[in-house]
Amino acid sequence: MSDREVLELHGLHDHWVALDPRGGQGLAVLPTGAVVVDYDEELDELCRRITASEQTSLSIVYCGPRPHG
Repeated sequence: MSDREVLELHGLHDHWVALDPRGGQGLAVLPTGAVVVDYDEELDELCRRITASEQTSLSIVYCGPRPHG
């Protein structure tokens, strides 16, 4: 099962998802060991929360078809 499939199983399809590739505590652990830190339908809201929490070294991915914009 791929990371994308795992993210979709957790109801994150069509959401921006912040991942910590180093692992640790999060909302869900992926097969690679990365964890889902936060997610949102709006990228700006997700980034605002990540910045406020002072988390670093995260990857942000979109789980769905490539967004238009």
